[in-house]
Amino acid sequence: MEEKKKKASIRYSSLLTLAKDILVYAVAYVLAYVLGRNGAKFEWKSQYIEGIIAVSVTIVWLTVFRSYRVVWRYAGISEMLNVIGAFCATFVTLIIIDTSMSEGLPMSITIMILYIYFSLSASMLLRFYKPLTAALVRTFGNKKIVPPENIIVYGAGYTGAALIKRFIGNPDEGYNPVAILDDDASKRGSVVSGIRVVGGRDNIRETMNKYKATTIAIAITKINREEMRKIYEECRRHNATVKAVAGITGAEDALSSEAVSLKNVNIEDLLRRREHKIDRALLDNFIKDKIVMVTGGAGSIGSELCRQALQYGAKKLIIFDHHENGMFEINEEFKKSYSGDKYSLIVGTVKDREKLRSVMDEVKPQIVFHAAAYKHVPMMEINGDEAVKNNIFGTQNVIDQCAESGVEKFILISTDKAVNPANIMGASKRMAELLVENKASVSNGTVYAAVRFGNVLGSSGSVIPTFIKQINSGGPVTVTHREMKRYFMTIPEAVRLVMQAGALAKGGEVFVLDMGEPVYIYDLASDLIKLSGLEPNRDIKIEITGLRSGEKLFEELRFSDEDVDVTTHEGIFVCRLEPVNKQKLRNTLTKLKQAADDGNKLKAEKVIFEMVPDIYRNL
Repeated sequence: MEEKKKKASIRYSSLLTLAKDILVYAVAYVLAYVLGRNGAKFEWKSQYIEGIIAVSVTIVWLTVFRSYRVVWRYAGISEMLNVIGAFCATFVTLIIIDTSMSEGLPMSITIMILYIYFSLSASMLLRFYKPLTAALVRTFGNKKIVPPENIIVYGAGYTGAALIKRFIGNPDEGYNPVAILDDDASKRGSVVSGIRVVGGRDNIRETMNKYKATTIAIAITKINREEMRKIYEECRRHNATVKAVAGITGAEDALSSEAVSLKNVNIEDLLRRREHKIDRALLDNFIKDKIVMVTGGAGSIGSELCRQALQYGAKKLIIFDHHENGMFEINEEFKKSYSGDKYSLIVGTVKDREKLRSVMDEVKPQIVFHAAAYKHVPMMEINGDEAVKNNIFGTQNVIDQCAESGVEKFILISTDKAVNPANIMGASKRMAELLVENKASVSNGTVYAAVRFGNVLGSSGSVIPTFIKQINSGGPVTVTHREMKRYFMTIPEAVRLVMQAGALAKGGEVFVLDMGEPVYIYDLASDLIKLSGLEPNRDIKIEITGLRSGEKLFEELRFSDEDVDVTTHEGIFVCRLEPVNKQKLRNTLTKLKQAADDGNKLKAEKVIFEMVPDIYRNL
């Protein structure tokens, strides 16, 4: 929908420019004739035809030179040369027409020259008045006004050119491009909109010193994270403030869209690995034209599951969550892009089996993603009975109702904290995995599976929002241990892999996502501080506070005795699990139900760790 609006806007702008040109060129012809006819008798018919020919030829050549496919707000030297080329071609064409006609055109060479002069001048004024005004202001403006900040653009391609043109045409944005850096040695010495390519990565320091610039804008949109990180770290090594271009994916967009804008480099851009590719055919077969239900649909993972379910063609989306404010926000987001019959919002809790029954019997979902869970480790340490009610028995309710309602596939969103859990939250998620495995072993209808992954950047349970708040308040940033490390993914990448794992599920699997190498939390905190333009332990202190109850230095993605097989999809593995001790599981669930109903947190903790390995619990 946004793409359609953008194309419509570009078409409207082109038609408006065309209409202005026709009017201006007609006036230019009349003015040229009045000044250049030297007392010749005015003949309406012949002059009318001559004017139509002159204006038509001009419009044709401007079209050939692609003058009506440019957003002139960001135009530069190349676009100016195209306009001049179009008028040169117009002049030659008019002469050819004049000499090839038996009686010739009434237009004298003087009138032709005057017409080209007036119409070209008008074209330049119409198309380049903003850049020209900006240049005049920069050159002759009030010197008492604070000058814009000098900025170096990293990247001499289409996106870099578009960004420079934006800065030049919009001085009120506060940036003055002074130099370009590019790692392609063949571009050294070339000029983009009057700004020279002066070097590459090795010239950052001398370029900053020479041009008195402290900010570098990375204007390379087709770049992987590994390369982005190298450029970022080299810029930061010289204490540069780093920004990046947002919203551009190709050359045409870069030169014809008003979406060229700057953002601070996101922490997601700096992950020490590349994102996994998606298998679009796999997702289409799994999601397209299906009725999809997401429990916990207003949460960080749940809301992204909802976005991607609609993106990949779900017939209908059912968003189920008890978080009223989150449901309001996701509705505000979705109603801008989707009609009301495409999705439904149902406020409810997975602890309410009757609510689940009424909803599933009515909407008849074919796929259920179960993302509803309490996930904050410290909060569940002091509210273990609620973790049991929601994460275990809430999951049991959804599992049982899926079987009763004939759901095709149930996918549990699990966590690395379920492996050798050191806390109640992780133990409750491990119990949820066991429920899935147990149900899958007796199911002859619904396919049950779980997907296990680590931390996601920016989710409500992630350290990132906490770190950002601490940085914004002046610090300190608190890290519990210098050697603590975690696996990280972006939310969209994790959800794409969850969906693809769901498509691969045959029943009873626990899928594990390849999350690359774990990242030290201390390093993550340092990166966030640097992204804010500050220096760790100079501007913002990083404080080590000590491990909290239920925390481990390192989270695992599988148990040591679990065998892991590859799947047909890069980045997704499947664990081969030991059979569930059904009798022990039933006894544990009975005891847990009694403890949770009684609000006995200590009893709930004791019972759950009788079923789940507790080798890390009391370390």
